[in-house]
Amino acid sequence: MAAALLKKVLNTAALLTLMAGASAAFAHAHLEQSTPAAGSIVTSANELRLVFTEGVEQAFTKVVLTRDQAPVTVSSIKTEPANKKVLIVTPAHPLPAGTYQVKWNAVSVDTHKSAGDYSFTVSN
Repeated sequence: MAAALLKKVLNTAALLTLMAGASAAFAHAHLEQSTPAAGSIVTSANELRLVFTEGVEQAFTKVVLTRDQAPVTVSSIKTEPANKKVLIVTPAHPLPAGTYQVKWNAVSVDTHKSAGDYSFTVSN
């Protein structure tokens, strides 16, 4: 009887371990932090840094930046070489005063897709 109980406990522990690993494997890259921060007011912005909860695939991750609903030209979107969780978005020119909307679609290194948006303001 003790052996049967031990077997049940071990099977349950093994199942819980597998389930915990599966949920981590199916995670998505969520935006953890941004610079400029969501909802912030800054005096200048030469680049945006989006920090995700896991690495993103640069080639399949898109960011659209608009100012007062007009598209803003972006010269590059790259992951930081040492940290694939950090996406660096460089506008073609320093951002003038206005309200900016950032819309992102990320593909994590495990190929899961996620999307979101936020806004910030540049003031002089």
